[in-house]
Amino acid sequence: MDRHVSDRSRLAAALMAFFLGWLGVHRFYVGKTGTGILMVMTVGGFGIWATIDLIMILAGAFTDDGGRPLRIWMIEEVTGTAPADDALAGRMDRIDGQLTSLQTVLIDMTEKLDRRRYGHLV
Repeated sequence: MDRHVSDRSRLAAALMAFFLGWLGVHRFYVGKTGTGILMVMTVGGFGIWATIDLIMILAGAFTDDGGRPLRIWMIEEVTGTAPADDALAGRMDRIDGQLTSLQTVLIDMTEKLDRRRYGHLV
């Protein structure tokens, strides 16, 4: 990721500013705790400050605590390479087989319990 751009999500900050801007949650999110506390104490600058922040976020002019602008809308988690479709299909088949085996075992156990409880009626 570019070190001149914030690693915080612009979409998350915009949603926080829209719904909880009066609490300054978006400012805590980007690391600006001092101004976040001021927003809590002034109820988002009586709504004006929160509205300005929302406009700045949407325009791409809002920055994090390091002065880097929030430009990336969605931050995708990088967890390594995704398994190939064949490997995924193989895993799904294996899970399906295990579930079928488990279902068979449960049915057998239920039938044994029924025979023990109600065997005298059969």
